[in-house]
Amino acid sequence: MRIEIKDLDVLNVHPILQPIVMEVMEKYALNIITCGHRPGDAGVHGQMPTRGVDLRCWDRALAAKVEKEVNEKWAYDPERPSMVVCMAHDTGKGFHLHFQSHRNTIKKEP
Repeated sequence: MRIEIKDLDVLNVHPILQPIVMEVMEKYALNIITCGHRPGDAGVHGQMPTRGVDLRCWDRALAAKVEKEVNEKWAYDPERPSMVVCMAHDTGKGFHLHFQSHRNTIKKEP
């Protein structure tokens, strides 16, 4: 699904996650969301508002750069430092950037 940044409101992306995804979309011109809300999903994609967004990014070097940049700036849940906000991965349906947030997601101190 090709969308514009303004459409993140229409897709009901959680307000903690929205600016994270918007910044990446603007900075790197990644404007194809491959997954947002998935009704019945037990994970972040099943939450409403959605706490999971996937962006198409077939360039693995760029994806690694975005993943590092986002995770240096944001903490998914300070109580669980092993969890991250951004993952570059392939779960069997194609390589992409997965973004997720938690109610405790915070911007890290510089």
